[in-house]
Amino acid sequence: MVVHNLLQEKDIQAIANAYGLTADSFEPVAGGLSANSNYLLNTEQGQFILTMFNDQNIEFADVLGRMLLILAENDFPTNRLLSPLKGGTTMTYNGKPVMIKLYISGQVHRNPDKIMLRQVGEAMAKLHQIQVPDFLPERIPYGVDSFPIVIGQNIDQSYESWIGGRLPELERKIKIDLPQGLIHSDLFYDNVLFKGQQMQAVIDFEDAMQHLFVFDLAMGIVGFCGEWRGSFDHVRGLVEGYQQIRELEEREKESLQLFVEYAAATVSCWRFWRYHIHTTSTSKADTHWHMATIAQETRGMTQAQFLDSLFE
Repeated sequence: MVVHNLLQEKDIQAIANAYGLTADSFEPVAGGLSANSNYLLNTEQGQFILTMFNDQNIEFADVLGRMLLILAENDFPTNRLLSPLKGGTTMTYNGKPVMIKLYISGQVHRNPDKIMLRQVGEAMAKLHQIQVPDFLPERIPYGVDSFPIVIGQNIDQSYESWIGGRLPELERKIKIDLPQGLIHSDLFYDNVLFKGQQMQAVIDFEDAMQHLFVFDLAMGIVGFCGEWRGSFDHVRGLVEGYQQIRELEEREKESLQLFVEYAAATVSCWRFWRYHIHTTSTSKADTHWHMATIAQETRGMTQAQFLDSLFE
C-alpha cells in the first residue's frame, strides 16, 4: 500500500473540524486512484473515508463530488458524500482537494460466485438507467492517444509490437452507433464491496463518463475474469443480472466480443505503462500479459463460442 501524502494527527483534526466531525482515531487505507491518500476516520459521528487528491485539481474532485450526489439522489449503492460546513462537495487543505464520504464496510472478492455477479450486473444496468449529467466527459476511454509512450520502449518487444498494431485497429472498429449514457468504466472486482454474498456498494467513480453501455459491460466482464480460464462461462452471471434490468439490443450482443477484446487490450496497455514506465514494479511486471492473453483469446473465438459463454 502506498500513501502519497502522509497526514498527521493535527491535519486530520483540522479537516475533520471543517466537516463538523470529532476524530477519535484514523488509519491509512488502500483504495481509489493510486495517487490518492485515503484514511479511515473513526469519529464520534461514525466512520468515514477521507480522500486527499494528490495529483488532481479541485475541478476534478468537484466533478466526482457532484457525481456522488447524483448517485445518492438515485439511491445507487455507493459511498455517500459528506459536505463541509462551508458548503459544496469538497474543500482544500494545503492546496490539495479533500473529500469525505461515509464508510461502507465490506470486502472485495477476486472471484465472486454467480449469485454475487448477478448483483453486480443488476447494479451496472441500474447505473445505465440514470440520466447522464452534462458535466461528465464524453471520450474514448484509455485510447491509443493515452499511451503513445508505450510503443518503442524495447522493454517487452513482443508485447509492444502486438499492442502497437492491434489497439489502433480496435479503436477504429469500436466507433459504432450504440446506446450510451452514464457508465462507471472501471468496474473491476476491487471496486465492488460484498458482505458475505450480498453486494454492499460499487465504489470509485473517478473514471465515470458518458460512453457506450456495451463498453462498460465489456470492462466489467474483463474486470471479473480473475484467473483467466479460456472462456467467459464463469462471469455469465454478470450478464444475466444485467439483462434482468436492461435487456441488451441484438446489435450490442453482436459487438460485445469486439468490446471485450478492446477492454482487455486497453487495460493491458495501462498496466504496461503503469508498472514499467510510470512506476516500476517487479511483482506486477508481467500483469499486462494477463490482459493481453484475454484480448488475444477473445479475438480467437468464433462469435458462436463467445456468445455461448455468456448467454443461454
